[in-house]
Amino acid sequence: MKKVVEIENQRVGYDQKCFIIGEIGSNHNLDKSVVKELIDAAARAGFDAVKFQIYDAEEAFSKNEMTTDVHLDHLYGVCPWWEVARDKILMPRAWFGEMFEYARSKQLIPLSAVHRVEDAEFLMQYGLSAFKIASIDIHYHHLLRKLAKLKKPMIISTGMAYLSEIDETTRMLEEEGCEDIILLHCISCYPPRPEDVNLLNIKLLQDAFAVPVGYSDHSTGIVSAIAAVTLGAVVIEKHITLDKSTKGPDHAFALEPDEMVSLARSIREVEAYLGKVKRTLSRDDMDARIMIRRSLVARVNIAKGETVTLEKIKFARPGTGIATNEFKYVDGRRARQDIAAEEIIQWAMLE
Repeated sequence: MKKVVEIENQRVGYDQKCFIIGEIGSNHNLDKSVVKELIDAAARAGFDAVKFQIYDAEEAFSKNEMTTDVHLDHLYGVCPWWEVARDKILMPRAWFGEMFEYARSKQLIPLSAVHRVEDAEFLMQYGLSAFKIASIDIHYHHLLRKLAKLKKPMIISTGMAYLSEIDETTRMLEEEGCEDIILLHCISCYPPRPEDVNLLNIKLLQDAFAVPVGYSDHSTGIVSAIAAVTLGAVVIEKHITLDKSTKGPDHAFALEPDEMVSLARSIREVEAYLGKVKRTLSRDDMDARIMIRRSLVARVNIAKGETVTLEKIKFARPGTGIATNEFKYVDGRRARQDIAAEEIIQWAMLE
């Protein structure tokens, strides 16, 4: 497995900037202008990618599954869920080429969740560079084996999965020759309760699997996503909307444009604060060592030939003289010259 995965023109993984994905998903409201406005908002905010969804509703759902089963009857009434997905949730296939092109014109990478090989192959004609695997498909090996043969990176959400299932899937993909894998910690609730988010699972996944780990965030606001970055998440995926009050399953917990700006800005600021896992001193730190650290300073006048003892010195700023931890090499030596009180002691002043 790889620590860094290439997605189009961007390196995603450790020691790289966080890859921020704005999920448009179903929040297009079957309006092309809304899709483009969301792409524009993601570009203005400084996101790296936008994500769509494509699937065949008739294939994806049992026709016996109702809106009451998915707790969305308050939005769509009581009816078969697959019909709602087909008629109100899915972005028309005919739009994908145009929207992929528009996203790239805004320097964004277009991505999509795929649930069938046929859909993956359909999107590859528009240059789809990676497959997003939704949490529902992490254990759908019949699909994943076929996708592995297409030799694209996979970004895999881990919601609802036991650690053993994640392990089984990553091992299977590796056996199938897919080494470009990114795992996303994810809670498959919309939105989840804060106490159920368990962001420390990011660390768990990092320790358990030798792949980049990110976070698909279904919570409201931006706090958990920013916290995830402090824990080492290299990808943040977040639903986006133009208006949280819009009718639809994913608008209420999605980010509006001003929140998108805050998220991206905060992530970049956090990255600057986090720096690298390497102990280095900045130029300001080096300057501070001189001004703020203590040196050996004469407490009283010390005559030439006089023995220097602890009672005759103090440890005081600035740090331009003999370091405090080197007093043991000074104690008991004689002064080579007169040293005035408050003078910073240098090695040349001692015999």
